Amino acid sequence: MVRRLVCFHLNTLHSTHQQLFLSVAFLQALHWLKMLNSLFINHQDQKEALAIERRRRFEESRKQRIFNARRRIIGVDTDALGYQVQEKQEALQAESEQARKLAEEVHRQEQVLLLKQREQRQERIRQEDELNRFRATHQRPEQSRDFDLFDPDGLKKELPARTGDDDPRLSVSGAQLFDGEDLQERHRRKVQREQQRSWLEQQIREKRQAEIDRRAAERFLEETLMSREARVHQLNAQERYAREKIQEAVNEFNRRLMHEQDQQRRRKDREEQEDNLAEIYNHLTSDLLTENPDAAKSSFGPNRVITAQYKGMSPEELEQIRQQQEQQLEELNRRRQEEANTRESWDRLANDFDRAVTMKERELMRRRHALAEQIRHENHQLALDQQRKLAHLDQVVYQNRPTQAYFDQFNTCTR
Repeated sequence: MVRRLVCFHLNTLHSTHQQLFLSVAFLQALHWLKMLNSLFINHQDQKEALAIERRRRFEESRKQRIFNARRRIIGVDTDALGYQVQEKQEALQAESEQARKLAEEVHRQEQVLLLKQREQRQERIRQEDELNRFRATHQRPEQSRDFDLFDPDGLKKELPARTGDDDPRLSVSGAQLFDGEDLQERHRRKVQREQQRSWLEQQIREKRQAEIDRRAAERFLEETLMSREARVHQLNAQERYAREKIQEAVNEFNRRLMHEQDQQRRRKDREEQEDNLAEIYNHLTSDLLTENPDAAKSSFGPNRVITAQYKGMSPEELEQIRQQQEQQLEELNRRRQEEANTRESWDRLANDFDRAVTMKERELMRRRHALAEQIRHENHQLALDQQRKLAHLDQVVYQNRPTQAYFDQFNTCTR
């Protein structure tokens, strides 16, 4: 029993000693950890303090450089200014390009509008012509249902008072018809029914034809609207092609006219020179200068000479001269006619050019007026927008006015 108590106390003391040893070791480890942590924290604080001191000294030196009027270098940021200038130039170029595109679009829209107006006018004229032809063909007065009421030849078309001896309209007193003697009633009613049936069939046909015409007109209108844009491009190409052809024709006509005038002048000079040479030759070979003895021959004999007779030319020579004169007269008339035709052609061409230039000037004047009106409207709209914007800025945006405290916070540091 005693041994057990001793063992129990020994075990209790041993466990207590172990617990005490563990507690001491734990306290020593905790002490060392606190020391290490304090050393680490002191090291971090020192690093932060050194960084703060370094930044403070750098800020002080920067203040001395910037706020010192003698040591400060005054200048501008050329790169930023150049970038701003470039942005402004790009904005101006964009605005000019946009204005140019707008002007081109306005010009194109004007061309398209003029072409569409011309097409609409032509289409309206064509429809009116077709309507008049349809009226002249299918809506004549004699085709009307009640034409027999106002037919000027109605009396001529009616039956006479007597068609024969067995005419049921005749009677003893000479009257054509008495009451109750309608002998043609059955035939008349049959004819009336057939006539009503024909009228109804004609009305049905007319309604069907009108419906077909309406649908055809709608299809034609849709096709016209679909092909209008293509027609505009085709008209532009044809207009350019026609202008080029007209210019080429005018140039070719001028070249041909110049060549023809040059040839006429040369031919005239050559003919005049030939006429002068012929005249000189005729004078030199005439009987008057050569004293041809044949002119002095007498009719009494070949050897007889009439000394007092004039030495004139022979009839053959006179006939030849008259023929040449007639040819020269015909040539002169022909040249005068050609010159008159040429002058008339030039006058007609000049009138055509004057007319075209006048029409073009009027068209340009109308376009200028329309463009000026559009610009005036746009400027008025822009002025209204600017007034609304300024009113919004004055009434809403610029209500918070800055105080002196707002300006005092600037220029206190180098940043």
